[in-house]
Parts: sequence; structure tokens; C-alpha cells
Amino acid sequence: MRTRRSRRSSTLAALALATLLVGGVGARGQSPAVATIDEAGWQGVLGARVAVSPAQRHVVVLRSPSVAERVRQAGGRVSERRMRAWNATVVRLQEQFLARFAATGVRLDPEFRYSRVLNGFSARLDGTALARLDRDPEVAGVFPVRIAFPAQVADTAAVTPSAIAGIGVPGLDGSGVTVAVLDTGVDATHPYLQGNVLPGADLLSPGSGGIAQPHPTISGRIERHGTEVAGIIAGSDGPGGLHGVAPGASILPIRVGGWQPDAEGGFSVYSRTDQLLAGLEIAVDPDGDGDCTDAARVAVVGLVEPYAAFAEGVLARGVAGATTLDTLVVVPAGNDGRAGPIFGSIGGPAGAPAALTVGASDARPATPTVRVQLRAGLRVLLEGELPLGGAPTETVTAPVAIVSRRAASRGIAGLFDADGISAVAGRAALLPRGALSDEAVTDATVAGASIVLVDGVLPAGAFSLDVPRGVPVVGLPAAVAGEVRALLASGIPVVAAVGAASLVANPAGGSVAAFSSTGLAFAGVLKPELVASGVALPTALPGRGADGEVRYGTVSGTSAAAAVVAGAAAVLAQGRPGLDATALRGALVGSATRADLDVPASGGGLLDLRRAVQQEVVADPPVLSFGAKAASVRSLELPLRVRNVSTRTLAVGVEPVAIAPKGVEITVDPARLRLRPGRSGVVVVRAESAELSAEAGVATGEIVLRPEGSGETRVPWALVHPERGVPLLSRVSLTSTGRRVTDATPAVLSLVAGSVAGDPSPQIRPLELLEVELWQDGRELGTLLRRRELLPGRYAFGLTGRSPDGQRLPSGEYVVRVVARPGDGTRRQAVDVPYRVR
Repeated sequence: MRTRRSRRSSTLAALALATLLVGGVGARGQSPAVATIDEAGWQGVLGARVAVSPAQRHVVVLRSPSVAERVRQAGGRVSERRMRAWNATVVRLQEQFLARFAATGVRLDPEFRYSRVLNGFSARLDGTALARLDRDPEVAGVFPVRIAFPAQVADTAAVTPSAIAGIGVPGLDGSGVTVAVLDTGVDATHPYLQGNVLPGADLLSPGSGGIAQPHPTISGRIERHGTEVAGIIAGSDGPGGLHGVAPGASILPIRVGGWQPDAEGGFSVYSRTDQLLAGLEIAVDPDGDGDCTDAARVAVVGLVEPYAAFAEGVLARGVAGATTLDTLVVVPAGNDGRAGPIFGSIGGPAGAPAALTVGASDARPATPTVRVQLRAGLRVLLEGELPLGGAPTETVTAPVAIVSRRAASRGIAGLFDADGISAVAGRAALLPRGALSDEAVTDATVAGASIVLVDGVLPAGAFSLDVPRGVPVVGLPAAVAGEVRALLASGIPVVAAVGAASLVANPAGGSVAAFSSTGLAFAGVLKPELVASGVALPTALPGRGADGEVRYGTVSGTSAAAAVVAGAAAVLAQGRPGLDATALRGALVGSATRADLDVPASGGGLLDLRRAVQQEVVADPPVLSFGAKAASVRSLELPLRVRNVSTRTLAVGVEPVAIAPKGVEITVDPARLRLRPGRSGVVVVRAESAELSAEAGVATGEIVLRPEGSGETRVPWALVHPERGVPLLSRVSLTSTGRRVTDATPAVLSLVAGSVAGDPSPQIRPLELLEVELWQDGRELGTLLRRRELLPGRYAFGLTGRSPDGQRLPSGEYVVRVVARPGDGTRRQAVDVPYRVR
């Protein structure tokens, strides 16, 4: 096994390459331009979303008001003493609720309790408890717990330091501002973060203080995402003068995700809905005394529930509560790429109307390529330019060795035989694409691989600078990789040769990154609200290298972009301390640069922090979502509150601008406002849709606010024309499991809820609410069960022969009516099935 090179030296060398990229140096020699890699190319480096069961966990939201709701009802300003008293009241009412249920024989064992951002708790619930809770008058709703994964696209190379440094504002560095990082743990000992990390909280392993934790069974594998996010926000004194967006800000690490058991018997990095909510509770009240005046100014969530862009769910309520308590919540849009014409790939909690949802742009002017040759004897299998997925390299040649999926799943131990001999030392290790991750690439290099090959073409810079210099990472076309495997299986050796790196113009430069989730959130909420650099951002990596050296790398993903915006929000909060959470969001979105970017993919456009610091008016909300237009509605209107956040009286012009109107005409009233300092005015924005295009899609535009003598504030708007007639219930059946329907032998109601259509861009149609009603002789007897926020999929429920109030049903013929309520402006759908009780 070869001696590994210093990671610090390789990082500095890669940063030197980054400087060339920033300087716009063209490709060396005559290297041809490399074709754009779409989201399919990025999917191979997303990291496997392993199967994880939420184990019947749900979040129960109670009707009595939370601390945030009481603060809102009181007008937003209350004393610390009053806030603590309210929190105690909420906790006491929860105790009474739980005691009442226990007295009826239904014991609820809360895993997390919430009192500040919302009033409720999470617990594992069986069918009986679910039914009882759903019918209880004190319960506002019971919501499913989902799994959330880090919103990163592996660790990446081809760093562009200006993507972070270029958005700074002279004299401002985020000092005095706390940013809560809801993610995996953070390595507080890393020199890039030392002095900036506060004592935190750990919801998975209480007592660790939010520190990054090692894999429970694989030595040296430390969870890394939280450290990467924290470094983008507040890193300082890095190699070559590298620093984060807000190097003076303080990081409050809240470990809501990390190594947890998965369905395959191992451990994976993930979080859950209930854990994210608990993290928000800590972000708004770090010392836990019930007084939220010490809330973090900004909270960034680094994890995403794939596709779960629900606008009225439990996470949306939690984000709204945090905003009321003056914490700006910044979230990633998700990494699932382009979507259908309306709804599609936005994740949760990115669908929350009060969240500042961020997509990723690719700011790299140039990307690295290498010339690759594969040959078997005299036969050339491949020769040409391919994107360089890893660290800078010189020419290297090595025989190819296949790494099986099983070996890759065992970590570095899978690359050595029983005698401790590496199977890849001095070779080109061909990894299985399905098992691809930054850890798998690192394991191969540590085991001595001279080249790392993967099955499927990679985007340039798909893996970290943490890969040693001289070890190229290259993705092969799938057909070529398959041929290589077949030849090696038949005993024919294959040799790989990879040349030195060249630079070519980045065909995706300045655009929204191919992996960045687009498509509006469900119910037609315009998301994301803006985009920021999210490809190949330099940052810290946790732990130390093989020789004890400090580790740096790069990361791509909408979580990286969200970290950039969180840092920008910290800088803005320092420079404009009078802006509350709503105004911070309004200033960041309203000052974004359109740059010809599509509204559903970018919201207001590209982050422009310098303009944000200078904003004199902000809009609330910062984006206008008219939602889905019902077929019978010809006109829709929304209020837009315009607030003067300057120290002078302003005359503000209001003008609608069409971008993709699709026949929608926008009018505003009034068209001009005069606002004194600190005052607000309301503009009614009306959308006339009589001429709306019959084709399903999204109409978009902007409301431009023009204060005299100051910069514009832009408010993007969207109106949805949903496709109607899409079946949202199918394959509905009711099957007996015994001669009689009882608690022990229930009838099983199975169905497919929602819809996924479109290729290659998916159109996701979930259900906001599914209800199962019981009917007899044309009369409704009540609702047997109710489930909220169902993503498309197959579901099954047990019917035990009991009435909606839990009593045994008399023998007879009944009808079960399954009702699907989509929540997207289209009509509800219902299917009836016969139900016989003996």
C-alpha cells in the first residue's frame, strides 16, 4: 500500500486551480468543450437514500395556542416574564391532555414535546390511538413523521472561492449574530471554526453539545455535513485566506441528524420531522427557560424531506412559529432536479410559506477535464475528454480492478483481504455507481488506488478536494463501464490512463444547478425564493487526516447554497439590526438579481448581498403565490404589505412586470405609496385570469417597487393553472382476512394515492388529506380514519368492524367511501367500495 500524500498540500494545490478558474483562464491546449451534465449525472453522487422506517411516529398538534401564537396575538412584543409564563401554561395544558388520554386507557409516550414554535408532541401511535386523537376536539391535526437527508451532492472539487468571498460587504462579517445550524454535529475543534462555535445541543445523543459523531461501527468515518455547512457560514483563517460568508458570526450547533439505525441493519445519516421540529424549539430558546428573546437570529436547516413540499403541514407551522419569534429560517430547496410544469421536486420543509427557501446556482466560469484512455491489449475501449470528478492530477496509468457493491458497503475493510492486502493498491478502482459516496471514494484512495473510476459520467468536481492530489476521480459512460466489467470477468486485463487536468468553459456557468429542485411547492406556493452559489464551495471537513493534518474539502448542493444565504442573512442582520426576521427575508429576496433565470427555478433570482444591505423598502410576503386557480374563478387578489425600513420618507412607485404571464393580467392598487420611516402601506395585487392559457402550467411575473432615489425591490408572483382530471385514487380494494371482521381479523383497505407523471421531469400530485367515510343506505355515519400529507404511493389500512366512535357495528351491508382532497385547486375525488360486517 502506497504512502498517502498530505491532504493539506493537496488542498492548497486545488485552491490554486480554483484561482485559475476564477481568473477565467481558458482551456490548456485544444481541449474540446465538455457537454453539460444534467441532473441525471449528479444523481449518482447524491448518496444513497437508504430505507428508513419512521416506526409509526406522528406529530400531534394541539389547538391551544403555542408561545409563538400567543406572541402574535399580542402584537409581537411581550416581556420575558410573560413569555416564560405562557410556556409554562402550554406545558401544563399538555400534561393535562396526556393525563386525560391515559385515564381512558390510551397511554401516549411523547418522544419530543413542543411548546414554543407550535403546541404539540411526537410519539409512536397505533391505529387505536390515531383514531382517538384524530377525533379529539383538542387536537388540531395528526401529521406523519418523514425522513430527512442531508441536501448535499457529495463533496466536490474545482473550488471557486469567490463564490463565497465575492458576496461580502466591507466592514461587515456577521459579528454579534448567532446562526443555529440544524444538521449533523459540528467539529468545534477544527481551526477553521475555532472560537466561532457555541455550546450546542444534541437531540440524538443528549449531552454531546452538538459535536460531530463517529460512525458507530466503522472507524474514522465522522458525520460531516454540519461541519461543512458551518464552515461555509462562519469559517475563517483558512488556506489561502479562505473564509466563510460571515466569519464573525457565532454558530449554534443543534444536532438533529446523524448516524441512526436504518432498515438494512446498519447506520445511515438522516433526521426525522419530529427531530427537526425539536431543533427549531432549541433555536428559538437556546437556554430552554421558556423566554425566546435569546432566539438565534438565523437558523439554517441542512436536511430535506424529499418531495414533501407541503405548505400547511407540521414543519410549515413550526417554521411560521420560529419566524414569529424572530428567527429567520433558511432551508434548501432539495437536490432532485427539474420537475413537472407545476409541482415537482421541492422538498420539505422548503414548502413552508414562512421559510426562506434557497436553490443552487453554478457560479464556476470553468471546469476541469482530463483525457482518458481505456484499453484491453491493443483494443482501445475509450479515448477522449471526460469531466474530472475529483482532485487535480498529473498523468497516471494503472490496471483496472473492480470493487463489488458488497465490498464497497463494508467501507475500507472491504478493500482488503484476510491477510491485510489491498485489492486496489496501485490500481484504477472501478466503484459501483449505486454505492457511490464521498466516503467510498476516500476509502479507495486510502487503500492505495491510483485512479478512482465510477460507473456513469460524473459532473466536473463531483468529489472533494479531500481526495489526495494525483488520484483522479472520473466517471465512465455506462456502456464502457459495463464492457470493462465483462472483460475483467472473462480474465482479460484492462488498463486505464488519465492525463493532466485541463480547463474548459463551464456550459452551466451562471445558471441554476441541474440538481437544484424546482417546480412550485404544493398548493402553488412559489419556491424557491432565490438562488445562491451551491456548486464546489470550499469548507472544513471534520476530523483529521491520516497524518494528523487539518482537513478541507468542497461541497455542492442546495444545503451549501442555503448556508451561503444564512451567512448573508447574518451579515445583513449585523448591518441592519433593526430588521426583524420577516424584513431580513424580504430584503434578501427583494434585492436578488433576475439574470434571466426562470421564476419557478429561482424565485427572485441570484443572491445580491450588497444590494440587500442597501434596501430601503421590503415586501411582506416577499413572493406572491396566488395558488391554484379554480375553474370558476376569474379574478384573484392578494394584499402586499410594503414597509419603509429606511430613515427617510419615501415615495414608492408600484408597477407589475410580466415574465411569463400566460394570459394573466396583473393590476395594482394603489400604484403609488408615500411611507414615513418605519411605516407600512398595503397594495392590493389583482390577477385577472379570464384569458389564462388553457394549457396547464405556471404564470409568472414581478411587482416592482421603486422608491425615489433608491434601488428597486422586486416581488415575484406565480399563479397555477393545474391539470384537471388526473386520477388521484386508484386500485382501491377491500379484502377480508377472516370469516368475520374483527380487531384480530380486520378487512384491509388498500389503495394507490396521488400521482406521479411525466418523463424525464416528474409531476408530483400528492394528497393534502385522505378520509375514509362510513355510509349506509345513503347516509353518512362518520369518518373512520383521516390521514394528512400523503405522497404518491400504495397505502393499506385495517377496518375492524367498528363505527367512527369505536363501537362494534351491527351486522349488515355498508359502503366505505375513500375521499381524496388534493389541496391544489382541483376537485376532490371519491371511490366507493362495499363493506360487509357479519
